[in-house]
Amino acid sequence: MNLELIPLLIIVLLMISAGGADVETTEFVIEGDHEMTEHRGALIVGDATVTVPAGEVVSGPVYVIGGEFRVHGTVEGDVTQLSGLLVVEDDATIGGELQHIGGSEELSAEATITERTTVAFESSEPGPIAAYTPVVVTTLILALVGVLLSRKYEPLLDTVGAAAHDHPLISLTVGALLSVTFLSVFVFMAFTLILLPVSILGLLIGFLTIGYGIIALGYLAGQQLNIPQVGLATGLGVVGIMVLLQVIGVIPILGDLIAGGLLLTGLGAVVLTYFGLQEFEPVSLPE
Repeated sequence: MNLELIPLLIIVLLMISAGGADVETTEFVIEGDHEMTEHRGALIVGDATVTVPAGEVVSGPVYVIGGEFRVHGTVEGDVTQLSGLLVVEDDATIGGELQHIGGSEELSAEATITERTTVAFESSEPGPIAAYTPVVVTTLILALVGVLLSRKYEPLLDTVGAAAHDHPLISLTVGALLSVTFLSVFVFMAFTLILLPVSILGLLIGFLTIGYGIIALGYLAGQQLNIPQVGLATGLGVVGIMVLLQVIGVIPILGDLIAGGLLLTGLGAVVLTYFGLQEFEPVSLPE
């Protein structure tokens, strides 16, 4: 699942709960091509193509946060579009309110739409300073935390760094499996309003763990600088890792794969060593 959908998913779930709809009957379509011939309850369209065929009726409400939602038939309830593509074909009917907040829409003049509203936002292109300020602030915070950790708890970072350096494939695999599992659990927990704060807390812990992994990789990189001050070396190493992530991210596809692999390797190393509290030793098969 696209990580950019997570904030939109949280917003939609809160909207569903506030609107009085039953969260338990809500269906979230993450990927693939789907035809909705009958559905009673809220529908969330993620990174998928969802089509309501001609002659079919979906009760709604429908929330589009990504992918494509194509209407040839009838949606009895409201349709809210936050992102993605919404296509309403000829002879299609939307019985409720069509609220456009973001994304692209293609509405046929022959379609029947009971009510339509648009939430307009003034778009302004951020300048270079505003665009890079979050990255710079994040880098400085991670570098500062790295300096403090390396001075007081250097063995922890050394243990995590050793796992990432000596067992990169295992660390990458564990990080990838953990991220996929976490996203799945997050989605399931988020659908229960009571557990929504827990899922958000888990998301925050996940980001903190990834940050810890970046610091450990920065410590590992700082050891190659031959600087006697371990704190300074770690801080420079963290800055180097963050700059590397930004630079290789410019390369289409390959850059994202390398950056993602680096982050997942750090995440896996943190988990394998229990945040550096225990050295990781792979299981040896008996001869």
